[in-house]
Amino acid sequence: MSDQTIKLDSEITIRNIQPVFAQLSELFTQTELLHIDASQLSRVDTAGAQLLHLFSKTCDARSLKVDWLGCQADLLANLKELGVILPQLQVSTLEEDPQ
Repeated sequence: MSDQTIKLDSEITIRNIQPVFAQLSELFTQTELLHIDASQLSRVDTAGAQLLHLFSKTCDARSLKVDWLGCQADLLANLKELGVILPQLQVSTLEEDPQ
């Protein structure tokens, strides 16, 4: 098994959830360490939030380590509005000094 990185698009919604689901599901049998590039992901709807929640819980259950790369504050705010908090997701950019 090896590390693998996938890059997510700017949104995960009901309109594009099937290919994202297939892409993420495929990872469960192929790797031990997953790198998810979420640097472009800024919007999820309820279906997208549920998918990310399910993915996170499944990785935890299978002891798979997920390294979320480039998470944006907009994504975390969007998920929070939908009632989903994923502890693994952290904003990876430094906060700017307020002036």
